Amino acid sequence: MGKKNFLYASSILIGTIVGVGIFGIPFSFAKAGFLTGFLFLVFVGLTSLMINLIFGEVILRTKEMHQFTGYAKIYLGQGAKRIATFAWFAGIYGALLAYIIISGNFIFNIFVSQFYASPFLYSALFFIFASLAVLAGLRAVAWFEFFMVVFFTVIVFLIFIFGIPKIDLSNLATLARKEFWFLPYGVLLFAYAGFSAVPLQRELLKNRPGILKSSILWGSLIPAVLYLIFTLSVVGISGETTSPDVVSGLAESLNYRIILLVSLFGLLAITTSFMALASALIETFRLDYGFKKLKAWALAVFVPFVLFWFGVRNFIEVISLAGSVAIGIEGIIMVFMYKAAKKAGSREPEYSLDLPAWILNGIIFLFALGAFHAIFFE
Repeated sequence: MGKKNFLYASSILIGTIVGVGIFGIPFSFAKAGFLTGFLFLVFVGLTSLMINLIFGEVILRTKEMHQFTGYAKIYLGQGAKRIATFAWFAGIYGALLAYIIISGNFIFNIFVSQFYASPFLYSALFFIFASLAVLAGLRAVAWFEFFMVVFFTVIVFLIFIFGIPKIDLSNLATLARKEFWFLPYGVLLFAYAGFSAVPLQRELLKNRPGILKSSILWGSLIPAVLYLIFTLSVVGISGETTSPDVVSGLAESLNYRIILLVSLFGLLAITTSFMALASALIETFRLDYGFKKLKAWALAVFVPFVLFWFGVRNFIEVISLAGSVAIGIEGIIMVFMYKAAKKAGSREPEYSLDLPAWILNGIIFLFALGAFHAIFFE
């Protein structure tokens, strides 16, 4: 049971991280230059890993179970909770909205050869299925995440294997383009965001909290490998014609079966992330605000769908802004929360990071810089 729960806990973090954001990465790399994007991939990946581990320690230092906004109130007070609440809901609602936006394109590509329906209709159908699936509860979501993570990992490697003959190495040797060099930052910050799953991991590992750190490490590093392989394949094939949804940029280079494979991967990835993030939002409403399950579910899933229905449908803008601003604010709060929990925690944690002050201050500076750039220069 312990090993199974470890796999489920790791999978729910992988499934939360690997979502719609992966499809913005190739486009941002193609615009900024692949080598520039690669440096951001490594740098933002390590920063996000530290944030996940920091949150894990905060959770282990606290007797009561909460979500992000609840821990912010405990360690930083009501004012911080208000700021955390804004960033938390903006980030997760932005992610759920992005999943709904792009789901229609993937389902359209899967079924276009059989029958025609608009991407808008497919997005609505995706919303109905994924929202109802979330009602099944956390353990059912974790079980689904495990099998879907295995499946879409296999698909990423198949895309790479089938795409090797089409890769042009000159597409991977591009350097920074001045007007787009910072674009990968917000997209990658969004793509790596998964700390909302850490409390869910803790709940799944409640009988073995000592393995939470290992679960966070595996759950954070595997997405980085998948991102690199996927982006190398797509940009290597498409080059400057890489599209925001990836698929249309590959259409001229690869046959329908590979396009189908990419679209299927996309659908699986966004389904797992939608379910995990919606579950985290439901837990926030339940644990931090005392709402009943059905009311919490309705608030979690219907807000982004209403925004989609009324015309908010620009995929890249949504994920870049949500990544740079909302997740940036959350990262800053997380560091201050970590510092406070070191002094005021109510239990002895199973691991302690002991990060030096310059690393913590560096994380704060980077998140603040990213949010400032997104607000004033994008």
